[in-house]
Amino acid sequence: MAIKGPGYLKTTWAFEERPVASTKLNTWDDRIEAALEAAFFLLNLAWGGGNGVLRGATTDNLRVVALPAPGLSVQVQPGYAFISKFPYKLAQTTDTVAVTPPAALPRLDLVQACLDTWSVSVKPGAEAESPNPPGADNHCIPLAHLYLRPGMTSVKNTNDDVNGYIIDARIYV
Repeated sequence: MAIKGPGYLKTTWAFEERPVASTKLNTWDDRIEAALEAAFFLLNLAWGGGNGVLRGATTDNLRVVALPAPGLSVQVQPGYAFISKFPYKLAQTTDTVAVTPPAALPRLDLVQACLDTWSVSVKPGAEAESPNPPGADNHCIPLAHLYLRPGMTSVKNTNDDVNGYIIDARIYV
C-alpha cells in the first residue's frame, strides 16, 4: 500500500545510492516540521487554545516569587505554557536580573516568559502616580507585575507599604 495525497512527495533515491544527496534528504525536513507544528496546534487546542500557563502542570507553574534572601531580583518557578501556539518549558528555577528602583514615582515592571529565547525577562514600565504595566513583547506572555517604589530595598511577595511587591499576572489555558 503506497502513501498518496497532496503532502506526499515520491522519493527519488536510487537503489543502494551512496551517499544520498542532501537535496533528497531535506525534503523530509519540511514534513517533520509541518507535522510537529500540527501536533503543537492540536495540543494547544486540547488545553483550551490561546496563550498562557498550563494549569496544574506543576505545583507553582511559572509562578514569580521573591528571593529567599531579600533583594531586587525575583525568581520564576519551573513550569509549562503555550506561547504563540507552541509549547514553552522553563526547566529550573530562574532568577531575573535585578530591577532598578524608580527615582521619584512608583513604577510597574513586567516579568515575562519569552518563546524566542526560551527565557524570562523583566520589561520596565514608566514612572507615574498611577503606573500602568507595559505590554508583553511578541512571542512572550506575562507572568507577574512588579510594583516598585522609590527608595525600596527589596521585592516582597506581599505589599508591606515600604518595598516593592509581586502581582501575579499569569493567564491560564
